[in-house]
Amino acid sequence: MSPTPLFTNALIGYEPIVDRQRNALAMRVSVVPGRTAANMATLYREFAEQRAGDGGTIALRSSAPIDGDLLALEPSPSLWIEVPGTLVDTEDGRSLVQQLHAAGFPMVLGGRPETPLTPELVPAFRMSIIHVDADRRLNQPLLQAMQDSSNARRAIPHVNEGVRTIAMMEKCFERGAAAVVGWPTEDALQHVGRENGNPNYATIVEMMTMIDRGEDPVAIEKVVRRDAALAYKLLRYINSPGFGLSVEVQSFRHAVMMLGYGRLKRWCALLLATACKDSNLRPVMVASFRRGVFLEYLLGTGQDEQLRDEVFILGVLSLLDKLLKRPFAELFRNLHVPERVHETLVERSGPYLPYLKVVESIENGPDHELQSRLDDCVMSLSHCNQAVMRALTAPDLVAT
Repeated sequence: MSPTPLFTNALIGYEPIVDRQRNALAMRVSVVPGRTAANMATLYREFAEQRAGDGGTIALRSSAPIDGDLLALEPSPSLWIEVPGTLVDTEDGRSLVQQLHAAGFPMVLGGRPETPLTPELVPAFRMSIIHVDADRRLNQPLLQAMQDSSNARRAIPHVNEGVRTIAMMEKCFERGAAAVVGWPTEDALQHVGRENGNPNYATIVEMMTMIDRGEDPVAIEKVVRRDAALAYKLLRYINSPGFGLSVEVQSFRHAVMMLGYGRLKRWCALLLATACKDSNLRPVMVASFRRGVFLEYLLGTGQDEQLRDEVFILGVLSLLDKLLKRPFAELFRNLHVPERVHETLVERSGPYLPYLKVVESIENGPDHELQSRLDDCVMSLSHCNQAVMRALTAPDLVAT
């Protein structure tokens, strides 16, 4: 993918839109336009052209103006436009939304308009995104809030943003929210006990099925890479003194091959008894996997395979201290990870730390520190943005 003026100058960040089952309905991608003047049509065209895979849906949000230029483009069912509530408060804006809807552009409504939507505009929106501070249902008695939500469901499903705690998330769902934007990661990790930071039950079952079919280690490795807790336990197990290996195993594929299908299946059976059943951890595990994929793309395909394996492991394990509620120094006493990964996560230093800080900035929206953190990596914004796009649309992310 060749760089474009937009992807050279824009800041891009993302947050998942997570439904009641704790699955991502879409990724809300926020774009802060840079020096190059751009409208939403420019953004939409660039995103449609830059997408590298058949990954999930993107809900595109930006301060770039929404205008009639969009009507000259081909709409994509997996690329939604977030329309600010202020746009439908004007006659021209309402007319434009109707035209976009008629042309087939999927849209979501961002924020609450000053005036209620007219009946003909309601079908134009897949959902409305409302900040918790502006959602009156959250301050109503439960029965009244449920009645209001029942009426609202006959119109547009609503999604809450600004959720910071598990308690608030549960309250949003209780009062009718179809989903929440982002995920209260820190609170989610405090909400569950240490014993719950285990591999996902469905992931282990999938691995056992693949072993029964005799599938290639490369395919099994892809399953391991999706689950941070599973990856941690596999590497700790294969490198334990009982195996007596003369060479330390630091690659997931190598671990699968060294363990062998028979022992791998028995090990999976043991894990089934302790698999995590708390759905609140699923978005955390997905976030870990996405970090690993993004860091691989950020490092670049021209780099040595060992380096790409190391940064992937860094991303996958970077939330493990919170997932298992134990400090990295304690976790890594029994798990030997690559030295540079250990240095980054235990000491918050070393050559990989700037890369991890870039991930953190992107997941924050993006935040104002992203550009300076890219400078620390001696990396262009264009390269970073293309890595973001590839990570967001990677096919492996669909099966999470």
